[in-house]
Amino acid sequence: MIKLVSGYSYPSESTLALVNLCNQFNSRGYACTLYGPDAWHADKCKSGKLSEFSLETGDIIIVNNVAGWHIGNLMNLSPLAKKNRRKQLLRSLQIFFIKFLPSIKSSNYKLILTCQENKGTPSLLARISRFNKIHFAGRANSAIGRCFRIAYPTFAAPNFLNDLNIIERRSTKIAAVIGDIEKENKIEMAIEQALMDDMETVIIFGAMKDPEYYYEKIVPITKKYSGKIKYAGFVDDRQKMYASVSHVYSAVKKPCGLVCQECAMTNTMFHAPDSSDDDCRMTNDQIFEIWKHELAI
Repeated sequence: MIKLVSGYSYPSESTLALVNLCNQFNSRGYACTLYGPDAWHADKCKSGKLSEFSLETGDIIIVNNVAGWHIGNLMNLSPLAKKNRRKQLLRSLQIFFIKFLPSIKSSNYKLILTCQENKGTPSLLARISRFNKIHFAGRANSAIGRCFRIAYPTFAAPNFLNDLNIIERRSTKIAAVIGDIEKENKIEMAIEQALMDDMETVIIFGAMKDPEYYYEKIVPITKKYSGKIKYAGFVDDRQKMYASVSHVYSAVKKPCGLVCQECAMTNTMFHAPDSSDDDCRMTNDQIFEIWKHELAI
C-alpha cells in the first residue's frame, strides 16, 4: 500500500498537492492513504490521523515535512502560532520518528522523501540515508538539491493539476499573490511588483505559515498602500479563486509550478521571473508515469 505521511495537514498549497497525489493513486487503482495531524484533509481524500499510521511489509511510504523539521525552528515560532501548534507538531514528530522510522533502510518497504516546500534541500536531520529516493516537486528545487544526487537517487515530478475551466479574459486590474505565507515565497516583493504595474487591488491567497514574516514584511506594505491589499487566506476552490482576479504575481522562479499551470488553464495573466516553461504543459498522465516509474509500481 502507498502511504503519504505529512507533519501537517492544515489547508496549504503543500497539503493540497498531497491530497491530489493521494487521489491520483487511488483513481488509478493503487491503494493510497494520506496521514496527517490536522483534520482539513479528512474529507478530501482517503485519509487517516498520524496516530492511525502503521508500517507493514511491502508499503511505500512517502514522507513530507516530518523528516525535515528542525527542533530549533519550532522553538522560534511566533507567539501568535506557537502555543497551540508547537505541542501538536512536536508530538507528531516524536511519534513518527520513534515508532515508525528506523535509522537504516529496510528491504521490507520503500521510503520516499518528498520536498514540497520551497526551501531547496532536505534537512540533514532527516537522516537522508534512510530514504530510497528523494522527490522534488519542481526542477528548481531539484537543481538546488543537486548535491544530494551525487549520493542519493532523486527525481522531479510536478504536482498534479486540478480540473479547471477557461475563464473569459477580465479587463479589471485585480492581482493575486498565491502561495503560503513564508519568507521563501517573497510575498512582499510580488505585491510591490503588482502595485508597480498599476494593479488596483492585490489579494493574498495562502496559509499563514510564518506569522512573524507576515507582520514584519507584509503588514508594513498594507499600511503603506492602505485599502489596496487584502488577505484572503488559503482557498481550495481554485476555480472560484482565479475567477476573482485578472492577474497573478510571483517573485519566485518555479518551473513547473502549480500556479503557473493553473493560470494557463484558466486564461489568467501570470507574472513571474522566467515564468515560461515547456514542462508546465505536462498532463496528469505524464506526471503519473514519472511516479509509476520511480516507485516501480
